[in-house]
Amino acid sequence: MNTLGCDDVRELAPELALGNLPGPERAAVLRHLEHCADCQRLVEELADAADALLLLAPEVEPPTGFEARVLAGFDVPVTRRRRLGVAVAAIAAALVLVIGLGAAMVVSHGGGRSSSSQFAITDPGVVTARFTPAPGEHTQGQLFSYAGKPSWVFMTVRDDGSSDTYRCQLELADGQRVEVGSFGLHDGTGSWGRTVAIDVHQLRAVRLLDEHGATAATATLA
Repeated sequence: MNTLGCDDVRELAPELALGNLPGPERAAVLRHLEHCADCQRLVEELADAADALLLLAPEVEPPTGFEARVLAGFDVPVTRRRRLGVAVAAIAAALVLVIGLGAAMVVSHGGGRSSSSQFAITDPGVVTARFTPAPGEHTQGQLFSYAGKPSWVFMTVRDDGSSDTYRCQLELADGQRVEVGSFGLHDGTGSWGRTVAIDVHQLRAVRLLDEHGATAATATLA
């Protein structure tokens, strides 16, 4: 495999952090990390994000290959772009779950972990926002968006006892609104994500539309 640059490594870092990167690509990324402190830091942060789930889980060691089997449950084409999107979304899901449990961890690279009200990830490409319910609605949740190659959005949503289906609508800086997919809740909770062929830096809001097209909740990005 050819020598990788920082942009290449940023794309592959989530898969490396999850231990899901094929051998040749893994070797190429590790060669790059030997002399790039910035990419080392990114990989460490993503790996710490995945590790945070284990700190909050029941005191039972997950079986060998657990992460791989979870990822295998996604409907993922074999292209590298979609593998990347799912790998990053899996880490985002871990962050969302931690935040939802109200017991997130701030991870210091000095080897210690301390309790905090939020999980700290410093990669500037990741932006988070909370869904605010529309008047009379109870839909809430958390949004993660990532500006990269590919860009993606990922969200978890809750509405006690609901089995509603929501359409995800993106609002861009020029006022354009684009629907990018739909998902359903099961017993009041659901999570969903996908790669998006837009400049996420232009994303201003994400809306959840109910079956009638009315807004159930909105996450606003600066």
